[in-house]
Amino acid sequence: LTGTKYGCGGGGCGACTVMISTYEPASKKIRHYSANACLLPICSLYGVAVTTVEGVGSTKTRVHPVQERLAKCHGSQCGFCTPGMVMSIYTLLRNHPEPTSEQMIAALAGNLCRCTGYRPILDACKTFCKESVCCQRKANGKCCLDEEDDLFDKEEKVFTRLFSTHEFQPLDPTQELIFPPELMRMAENQPKRTLFFHGERMTWISPVNLKELLDLKAAHPRAPLVVGNTSVGPEMKFKGVFHPIVIAPARIPDLNVVKCTDDGLTLGAACSLSLVKDILTNAISEFPEEKTKVFCAVLQQLRTLGGEQIRNVASLGGNIISRKSTSDLNPILAASNCMLSLASRGRKRQIPLSDIFADGVCTNAITPEDILVSVHIPYSRKGEYVSAFRQAPRRENALPITNAGMRVLFEEDTDIIKDLSIFYGGAVSTTICAKQTCWTLIGRHWNEEMLDEACRLVLKEIALPGSASSEKVDYKKTLIVSFFYRFFLEVLHSLNTMDPCHYCSIPVEYRSILQDFKTKIPQSIQVYQAKPSQSPQDPVGRPIMHQSGIKHATGEAVYVDDLPSVDGELFLAVVTSSRAHAKIVSIDTSEALKGPGVFDIITVHDVPARNEFYYYDDPEIVFARNKVICVGQIVCAVVADSDVHAKQAAAKVKIEYEILEPVILTIEEAIMHNSFFEPKRKLEQGNVEQAFETVDDIIEGEIHIGGQEHFYMETQSVLAVPKGEDQEMDVYVSTQHPATIQEMVAATLGVPANRIMCHVKRVGGAFGGKLLKAGLLASVAAVAANKTSRAVRLILSRGDDMLITGGRHPFIGKYKVGFMNDGRIRAVDIKYYINGGCTPDDSVLVAEVSLLKLDNAYKIPNLRCWVYACKTNLPSNTAFRGFGFPQSALVTETWITEVADKTGLSSEKV
Repeated sequence: LTGTKYGCGGGGCGACTVMISTYEPASKKIRHYSANACLLPICSLYGVAVTTVEGVGSTKTRVHPVQERLAKCHGSQCGFCTPGMVMSIYTLLRNHPEPTSEQMIAALAGNLCRCTGYRPILDACKTFCKESVCCQRKANGKCCLDEEDDLFDKEEKVFTRLFSTHEFQPLDPTQELIFPPELMRMAENQPKRTLFFHGERMTWISPVNLKELLDLKAAHPRAPLVVGNTSVGPEMKFKGVFHPIVIAPARIPDLNVVKCTDDGLTLGAACSLSLVKDILTNAISEFPEEKTKVFCAVLQQLRTLGGEQIRNVASLGGNIISRKSTSDLNPILAASNCMLSLASRGRKRQIPLSDIFADGVCTNAITPEDILVSVHIPYSRKGEYVSAFRQAPRRENALPITNAGMRVLFEEDTDIIKDLSIFYGGAVSTTICAKQTCWTLIGRHWNEEMLDEACRLVLKEIALPGSASSEKVDYKKTLIVSFFYRFFLEVLHSLNTMDPCHYCSIPVEYRSILQDFKTKIPQSIQVYQAKPSQSPQDPVGRPIMHQSGIKHATGEAVYVDDLPSVDGELFLAVVTSSRAHAKIVSIDTSEALKGPGVFDIITVHDVPARNEFYYYDDPEIVFARNKVICVGQIVCAVVADSDVHAKQAAAKVKIEYEILEPVILTIEEAIMHNSFFEPKRKLEQGNVEQAFETVDDIIEGEIHIGGQEHFYMETQSVLAVPKGEDQEMDVYVSTQHPATIQEMVAATLGVPANRIMCHVKRVGGAFGGKLLKAGLLASVAAVAANKTSRAVRLILSRGDDMLITGGRHPFIGKYKVGFMNDGRIRAVDIKYYINGGCTPDDSVLVAEVSLLKLDNAYKIPNLRCWVYACKTNLPSNTAFRGFGFPQSALVTETWITEVADKTGLSSEKV
């Protein structure tokens, strides 16, 4: 089954989403939830039903309404993310056949799309929602989309309807796959027993009761407890952490308890975050507001913690025990005086969660033998206020930069602080408490004097590590103060609401800070021309579903890694440089060759013909020969009988280096060392020097623009298949330029180009990132296939892809602009510097485009521009959508805006 796609490998993109179904014999209920297959250990699926995109529908049986609508609403482009989208929507519909738009947006929050854009995907989703998500209908009952008269020129007939809803088959919940009866019988009748799974290197143990778990933990104190695998999984996958024994306690009833007590809620440590979210939502609706302030604050964090797929499997206990600085829950749970129930062999105890974040050695600290059984979340009390905050690069499915949990309890019917708790995450290596600040402020009134002192104290107490860049430290300090300031305003507003006579109100201009940010479904419109004379067979300009749309949605569209394995096929893993500029002293492959399943090591000495390709003065290199020129450069490669064995062996290759100078990483360092690719380019018109003498004013400045990663959903992928005659080879590759691949592979092998057949069926996103680098990787695979006479598959992991390939060029624009007081620009003198990386790639061409497009829509009579492609020790940067134009346009708009500011005119006037 190839429909489920491998995107990032870390639960961040949702391309591998599947639906998990479990049966609870006690309640006789079936539960469906979405999960990321890349983080889901097969051992955890005992007694569980897994539905992949193939189980939803196919062109051979029946296309499901979700698949049909996603395709017909134009919700796929490259299609690599589409099966994951289908599974997220499908799972939601299994639980809620008529979802709200909010539920639909939440269900897709864990799914990333890189090329389609979310509008058409949401258009498809809207067709299932019970409420209208279009505009407010007008008095005549017509929708705005049906009334083009007000929107467009009456002379030109245009259409806005992109699909016909009457063509869609209806959603019929009775036609879905049932939960397998044999699994239901197994759950009801089979006695629970401990499960042991033994792999090549590790053992998975799943106990059935708490006593057995405590015995296991005493015997194996270093063995991690895995419930959702969202913490241990990525550590093993990306950081090389190895655990010979893993204990999975998810089936133990004590760890899944949900109990309402006189003073709060007790939740089992193995409860998923989605379950916790549902329990707290219900509690908020049942209990008086005064009791639920802690629940509301925790729920606030749960809404944006990860995506739906992560929350469905990640456990409450795992979030706490990991003690990660990035945990959104720990600061608020610690600030709210939550209690932990711990058990080890021979003893049980309860400790405040805040104790595990105490400084230094704490007598109540959790020992390796301790098991977190449950978490008690207390009710809030009268006069108590609780808030949680987070700031992340994006709202959902992103780790926080800084987060916080805060709680204040006042003396009865006053604003005098009786108890205060302030916890921050993201500031240092774990959650941290501002204890001194809290103690100092007890007994103070909740007013602006207290606010001033609190901000000063908290900044002094929460010392950020100095190793981070100063900008980031300053930003985090701002967030630390901002969070407390918002908490101050929230509490003040609540006090004022209860007693307007005694407590001052918040100025109107500050009140927007108290409103929670609500995600709205974007309103949009797309138009196309209608020509009455157009033939029905002519598709140009019409919203016609593209040919692969249905195949994308059913998972039947074949990408390189979906191709069936060839008989005797080997897998290739590359060994890359860990130094930016160094001489290779020695390569020791002895340990790697001893690894299980290892077939051979491929080095530069195995290249039959060309290892370097000269397009300019500097070469593009297949394998590093005597030295490396960037981190991530391919030094050698391992071929083995499986992807896992190849990667394990690649990690054992030892390379000794001798550091070479200089190591140039930035544009500024390249300028200092005069390190540029040739040719430099210059564009000049008019008399710039003379024009500067006649202008009213001159501004000078510079702008620095960072790079960007392509993040195509399908990583670089190659399958090289030798034909066994005359060194002929079929190369299946994800590329935008098959002709270049053919030429490079042929030159590397030293054969005529007509012996190499390059196949490109479809590409799972590229954006410029699958041109020359794809050719170098295809050459690596081809050399391995040529040496072993076996088919070789090279599918880069997301981490290797990000390491080896470059992206959009970082850019510096330095400008001098002469202008008149009426806003007319008379002279511009500019220098552009782009960071090309270690080899030329497309850098000189990108530099040329940035130069030729710098004047954009403007006519500048006297203009001079130099552009330099800097040669640095970074992976080679390459083509990227816009190809230099976005950077140069931004520089131009920057100085246009500066001239506008200086003259007091609008940018449009300038």
